[in-house]
Formats: sequence, structure tokens, C-alpha cells
Amino acid sequence: MLQILRDEFPDLAHSKLHYLESEGLITPERTASGYRKYCREDVDRLRFVLRAQRDRFWPLKVIKEHLLEHGVDSEVTSIASRPGPSSTLQAVRLDRHGLAREAAVDEEFLVELEQFGLLADGGLFYGATELEIVSAARALAEEGLHPRHLVMLRTAAEREAHMIRSIARPRSRSGDAAARGEAEDFARDLGESMISLHSAVLRSKLREG
Repeated sequence: MLQILRDEFPDLAHSKLHYLESEGLITPERTASGYRKYCREDVDRLRFVLRAQRDRFWPLKVIKEHLLEHGVDSEVTSIASRPGPSSTLQAVRLDRHGLAREAAVDEEFLVELEQFGLLADGGLFYGATELEIVSAARALAEEGLHPRHLVMLRTAAEREAHMIRSIARPRSRSGDAAARGEAEDFARDLGESMISLHSAVLRSKLREG
């Protein structure tokens, strides 16, 4: 199971599988000796769940509701109809060339984003979040705000992420897969709230100007 999905989800671990199973997102069969046996449907369902978390930032309760209503889609698309800051993201999986093509930038621009910490370097594949970053950075560059001008934005995001992780970390107990998964979902929910607050505050400050 892990080997099938690790090209797209390199950080996927057994603890994550066990947590998703405990939450009822996947239900692999068990052999007579107790080993989990994953079928093709399990793999497709797990891929859907992981993409929904990575590309949509939706908590498991929302993903579970979607699966109950619609089942597994070929791509995480119908979740886009749900409200929320990340609802417009489309599930994608791009290599470096595809990322540059879809965002309408050249290789030099990707390198510049990496140099200033706005895009992680060394990745084999990129998702909707990276595409959104590159596309937004391109739009800002066209107006004179180049990646070097956006370092404070990256720094602020890093501080917010550190704050969220520090709040979520106590919920994760070492060796407890369910607790670690719960902490991940809690951090993701906090992140969505932070995005909403940041957008609202920025709009408010722009009106003041």
C-alpha cells in the first residue's frame, strides 16, 4: 500500500493508515493472521482522502461526509462546491515542467521562488497549493512585487505555522497513531481559520487606506 502511494505522498506512514482506519475512512480486510489486506478500492479511497487533505485542507469529518454522499471521484473536484478559503483549489499533480507551464512562468522564476523560500526545492511533484503559490507570485511580480519583496510574507506564514503546531502538538501522544492524526486535523482546521482571519483583516486594512 505505502509503496503504491509514496511517489505522490512521500511522507505517508503506517501510523497514518492506522489512524484513517480507526476513523472509518478506510476499511481493509484482515487475513486469518490479522494482517491488513488492501484492495484496489481501498487504494483509490485512500488516495482520495489524502488528496482532499493536501489539496483542499478539509478535515476528515468533511471528507467522510463527501464520501458518504458521493463516493470516490477520480479527482477531488466536487468538494470545491463546499464553502471555505480553499474551496476553489483543484486537485492537480504536476512535475516541475508542468508546474511552470500551468502557472505561465519560466524555470528562472521557479528558482527565484525557491531561493526566497516561497517554494520548496527538490520536489518531484507539485500539487494545487504549489500551483497557487507560483501563480499568485507571478501576478504580484507583474505588478512589481517580486519574490525578494515577499520574504516578510513567508516569514509571517512560518510564524503562524509554528504557532499552530505548538498548539496542536500536545494533542499528539508518541506512539498513538489516532492522537497524531487528530492533531494533524486540528492543526489543519486552525490553519483554515487563520487563513479566513488573515483575509478579513487584510480587506479591513485596505479599506482604511
